[in-house]
Amino acid sequence: MQNRHKIPRYLELSIYLRQGIENGNYKFGVKLPSETELCRTYGVSRGTAVKAIEQLVLEGIAIRKQGTGTFVARPSLQRKTAKLQSFSEGVARQGKVATQQILSIKDATEIQCKSFGCFESCKCIIRLRLVDGITTSLHTSLIPKAIIESFSQYELDNLRVDTVSEFSLYEAFESAGHTVNSANERVSSRLISNKEAEILSVVLPAAVTVVFRTSFNQTERLIEASEAIYLSDFYSYEVNLARGVANIVSMK
Repeated sequence: MQNRHKIPRYLELSIYLRQGIENGNYKFGVKLPSETELCRTYGVSRGTAVKAIEQLVLEGIAIRKQGTGTFVARPSLQRKTAKLQSFSEGVARQGKVATQQILSIKDATEIQCKSFGCFESCKCIIRLRLVDGITTSLHTSLIPKAIIESFSQYELDNLRVDTVSEFSLYEAFESAGHTVNSANERVSSRLISNKEAEILSVVLPAAVTVVFRTSFNQTERLIEASEAIYLSDFYSYEVNLARGVANIVSMK
């Protein structure tokens, strides 16, 4: 490793390690070389190796586990409130590929509809979401049956149980003439349930970020109410604030 760009050695080493992660040389969950190994392999000081690893941890690319070492972190999703976008769009903007697996699709119960704020017959769709093939979140969507009935056969085929695809519900809405025009979103956090932990392959106890969203079309009709459960080390939410504006962001 040669310092061609006259940047600090620790930054150059962190860039080299980051490229190894992005290229798949170090996959999610894999232990990164120790400081001692980095010193020996790249001829750097221990201080340089430590700062390089700290840089990766700061960027959310790696995670330290006390007593065991530093590991490649789960790919993260960074959300910005100024942009209304689907999960697939948000992932694509970060240069990654979003896929989904349909776990179940059935008629929503009356209690489910009321709890999600839907007041017509709906289908309940539960999807496992993945980024670059890595499990990241669990989404439960309630969609009015009349909306689903407007989907094409291709879109319906992608909503069959156990189907794995890059299918996007927002794209399906748009194809059916129900472009998502606005949405309300509420973000909270809690401990993961036993069932959720089993689906997401998480060791208990663990924290999750819960994003509840209601999406509306051009005529302000509700077309989807969803609850997305994200592993907390995967999801970050960025809010831009300004004084003297009418828009208010509330946290409860």
